Amino acid sequence: MIINGIFFDLYGTLLVYGNMDAAWSDWLNALYAQLKLRGLTLSIESLAKTCDQFYSKSEPTPRQHNLTVFEQRIQNLCFDLKLNLASEEIKVIANKVANAWQKHISLDPEVHSVLHTLHRSKKLALVSNFDHPPHVHSVLSKLSLTPYFDSVVISAEVGVKKPNPRIFDRALEQTAMKPEEVIYVGDTEDDTKAARAAGIVPILIQRDNEGNAFDFSVNTHNLQQEKFTLDVRTITKLSELLTSFESSATKFQTVGKS
Repeated sequence: MIINGIFFDLYGTLLVYGNMDAAWSDWLNALYAQLKLRGLTLSIESLAKTCDQFYSKSEPTPRQHNLTVFEQRIQNLCFDLKLNLASEEIKVIANKVANAWQKHISLDPEVHSVLHTLHRSKKLALVSNFDHPPHVHSVLSKLSLTPYFDSVVISAEVGVKKPNPRIFDRALEQTAMKPEEVIYVGDTEDDTKAARAAGIVPILIQRDNEGNAFDFSVNTHNLQQEKFTLDVRTITKLSELLTSFESSATKFQTVGKS
């Protein structure tokens, strides 16, 4: 199989989760501080119950079309809390809350060397589920990752999320790749399902599970445990991708699992 493109997930793949209990605690504290400045009278414990499984809820119907999905979620929360905030205030809150959570997530130390090597002979793209695209673009810029990618696709910008395979359409178009020329590296079941459905070979990176990375939850027992695909090639570190290519860097070895 000739591989000319490598697409990557972001969180859990290029970025490594740290202490996610602390991350979600800081997420809540930042949200509480911002809302309290704007008239919230609830206790932080009551706010936490209101925010239970904040991201698992259905995407809100937009009240304003200049807000990201994450900002719309905050706007709906404020509406339920009887807080009437301007869109600019919502944007400020969203950025502060996202940044508080981000402090517990770090760049995999192999990322720059691996992407630098691959980018010399392959088209690279980022395909990520995320409700707040400005945050992703800011993170990519701060970490000096943007120049590596020929395409950056974020679910909230294209209107589809993994496991919907259509999320890959823009990346394939912008890199001029066919699905059979591409592998996709991700860390979740949705990543592998989406890639397979799009005709792209999935690679699953498996690190130690550091707890709930995907949603704020008071009732954590309500969250489904992540289940990984068994019949997919796996790696434990990004540099293993480099040894998957022959010296000619044109053929991808698909036989066997890591």
